[in-house]
Amino acid sequence: MLILIKPAKAAVPVRKPNGEYLKADGEKVERSSFWVRRLNDGDVVELKKAKAGA
Repeated sequence: MLILIKPAKAAVPVRKPNGEYLKADGEKVERSSFWVRRLNDGDVVELKKAKAGA
């Protein structure tokens, strides 16, 4: 399952498991224990897509 996330603070880069940095404007990543830990720690935030017609 893919989730759309971005760093919680633009000034603090977040590394992906492969060593690259997560894009500041967000990107889709595979939901894994690594990203769930980052979400729980507050390092990243999940971006929710607006529902159509809302």
